[in-house]
Amino acid sequence: MESVVDDIIQKLSKEVDYSEVYMDKEKATEISAVNDKVNFAKEEDTTGIGVRVINNQQQGFAYTTNINRIDEVIQQAIKNSKLNNPDENVAIIEKPSGYKNVPGLYDKKIEDVTLAQAIQTCNDLIGMVKEKDCDPTSIEYEVAIGQTIIANSNGVFATEEQTSSGVSVSVNAPDGEGFSSAYAYDISRGTDLELERIVQESTDLAKNSRNGLPTETRTTEVLLDYFAITSLLGTFFSALSSENTQRGRSYFKDKVNEVVTSETFSLYDDGTIPGANSSSKFDDEGTPTQKTDLIKDGLLNSFIYDTYHANKEGNDVTTTANARRAGYSSVPNVGFTNLKLDFKELTPITDIKDAISVNSVMGAHTANPITGDFSVEARNAFEIKDGEIKNPIKKAMISGNIFDIMKTATAATKETRQLGSTITPKVLAKNLRVIG
Repeated sequence: MESVVDDIIQKLSKEVDYSEVYMDKEKATEISAVNDKVNFAKEEDTTGIGVRVINNQQQGFAYTTNINRIDEVIQQAIKNSKLNNPDENVAIIEKPSGYKNVPGLYDKKIEDVTLAQAIQTCNDLIGMVKEKDCDPTSIEYEVAIGQTIIANSNGVFATEEQTSSGVSVSVNAPDGEGFSSAYAYDISRGTDLELERIVQESTDLAKNSRNGLPTETRTTEVLLDYFAITSLLGTFFSALSSENTQRGRSYFKDKVNEVVTSETFSLYDDGTIPGANSSSKFDDEGTPTQKTDLIKDGLLNSFIYDTYHANKEGNDVTTTANARRAGYSSVPNVGFTNLKLDFKELTPITDIKDAISVNSVMGAHTANPITGDFSVEARNAFEIKDGEIKNPIKKAMISGNIFDIMKTATAATKETRQLGSTITPKVLAKNLRVIG
């Protein structure tokens, strides 16, 4: 496939000023079950090619999954470029000095996982849930092997292979005339998914959430579990995107070099973490990945940039290696790699006198992206009294402001977990409104 990419670049060099080819190859095995039966199983091999051209500072793009249509796709990209207005900020990157391999992104054992084995894993999970006296409502299991190639007319040629696996388990536990629900999931680069832990967590949480009681409406501390804090932080993270700052949609606009959080808090975007979900040796333009200090000891240091938004910013701003794509069918845009939260201050659960614990939230997407205000439903919530997690809460809403939370928040555990792009401990938020 590398020769195919070379041929495309050679053809484009005769017709446009600059060109770029992005190729994605993926072999994926997906299994899902509803209730206690596997209802979907698929093996799929996909190869997709995206062609981006810049001619007279006009950008065009086209893609295909049919290699035999490459000449047609090239002409379509050129045609599309003529329909766009010139933009002085569009560009492809210059050839970097080199790339450093990031360890832990490929596990050869995944190559040996067959469809039959994947189905058996899903059936095993169903059995494990039932052994815990819970009913599985949905189970998903997936393994994938992928290769990415990025090449451009400035001499960039970057290639990398990665593997991934993932499992999610949703369960119900009988609760009188109804039931209590919970879910858990795990993602890995290899075959080392913690299946027993995921089943134990989801079933324990569902059973412990039964017979919930009302809670008192008050302003109090809230222990945000991994799922809950990751959901709420989406609004906070979006304010660190250069696209949003340039559109005037960021709370952090014009606040670089100001203290914006607790001085015991730091946040990094780091695409070089070994084995992490969003690590790679290059971003989706071919820029070598790096670690970027977004917030250091409370001080706002930087936003994230791809080449386009760095050019738009001017003032000698350069890309932070944060070009991301949805795949071969899209052009690069600015996006995060691994976001690592670092708290210097720890408040263990044993030190919490009066609070509630929230496993996950519903409605985080409705938060105000400019102000950070939110009001969400607390899911699988519990009272905390004198350092102990007590009775489950039947129903509650929590409201507050995510930017205010991060001015006083502390870690509640030393253990961190990666959910999506976010690597975080459990977090203790102060002065949130709990509505019972």
